[in-house]
Amino acid sequence: MSDPTLNAHQQVFRLSLFANIVREIKGDLDSIQIELENRLPVAVNQVPGWKVVWGPVAWKHKPDDTKTGADHVSFVARHPNLVYSNGEEKETYVFAVAGSVSEYNWVINNARVDSVVDLHKWLEKGITTAPKRDLSPSLGNAYISYGTAVGVYRLATAVPPKTSGSPGVELASYWAGFPESPNTRVIFAGHSLGAALTSTLALSLLESRAFAKFPASNILVYPSAGPAVGNITFARLFAKKFPKIAGPRYEVWNCMIVNRLDPVSQAWCNLKLISPEQNLDNIPTLYGEPIKEIVSGVNMGKVLAALSTVTYMPIQAVRFHGDPPATSPSTQKEFFDIVWYQHLEEYLKFIGIDAPESQLLVKDAGVGKMSNEEVTSCEPVIAELFVLPKTQEGAVDAAEDYKSLQALSVDVDK
Repeated sequence: MSDPTLNAHQQVFRLSLFANIVREIKGDLDSIQIELENRLPVAVNQVPGWKVVWGPVAWKHKPDDTKTGADHVSFVARHPNLVYSNGEEKETYVFAVAGSVSEYNWVINNARVDSVVDLHKWLEKGITTAPKRDLSPSLGNAYISYGTAVGVYRLATAVPPKTSGSPGVELASYWAGFPESPNTRVIFAGHSLGAALTSTLALSLLESRAFAKFPASNILVYPSAGPAVGNITFARLFAKKFPKIAGPRYEVWNCMIVNRLDPVSQAWCNLKLISPEQNLDNIPTLYGEPIKEIVSGVNMGKVLAALSTVTYMPIQAVRFHGDPPATSPSTQKEFFDIVWYQHLEEYLKFIGIDAPESQLLVKDAGVGKMSNEEVTSCEPVIAELFVLPKTQEGAVDAAEDYKSLQALSVDVDK
């Protein structure tokens, strides 16, 4: 049975955070994978009824590097009869992905908004084919940032090791191996970079017919604190394939959960006109008067986004207003300290769960621990806030007809 103390949304959100259970650990890939396999089942067991059935999988672009953490972590957990808010009980699978955990995530997944990939041209060649940048984007096509496409590709080609659940089976093949499953739900969930990747991966798999054994309405997403990673055509396609399922406050499906005071959710739209509530220009004044270094970092982000020649548009969202700081920051470090609280703690408060218990780190050979600054500085946008760019703002022509998409997003009282 489901945990009576947590509703379905709270359980899914908690599972999404468990994907970050080794985010502070650095070591070679084998050491991190061992630690992940030891820690994750213990964490998942904190939420009754759930069991890891695929993975967990850690991936590193430099598997022998002992000075960095995992670049991607993902897993699938199953509940035989999750109880939903309407009283339904359904077999449910949650695919969860970690947020930013390494410099690779920053350099590749987060910062590579300077170029884009045509979603459908890529998927026509197969989601397990490495994406290629489109140097001449066309109006009307759905585009995602190159960094997001690379991240989705890495997740789609990840293979659980023989010590993990469903060893040797890629994600699309895992879902394709199911029998006809008219009453089974699959939910994609992640926080921060995990939100960007899971929502895009869910749409990519749906468009690739990987879920042919499932009703399309039974494929859901529950992302939180993620940046915009696609143009308006992508955002419209997402809204069509994943129509918003409304509910009170955070009890919605197929919407990004957004704290209006979280700068990560303000990326990567660089035009306030088309997305007034979520755009890069909002960041410098989130907590008070703008700070020079923060303005410079945001300007760098705007240049990166402009180089793509598309305008990034947030997907439909439910927005809440986190508690503002008691004192406005006057330095870059003070701003940074507030950011981390707004980027995680306020979401925990809004959704109404405690932070997941973290297991004690066993100091195995080859395994170390990242500092808080190492962890947080890899988050989307936050990395730019610690760089003093020597660039000038780019300009992008505003596109039309964004209001209908913005109408899908709502603000709620905290």
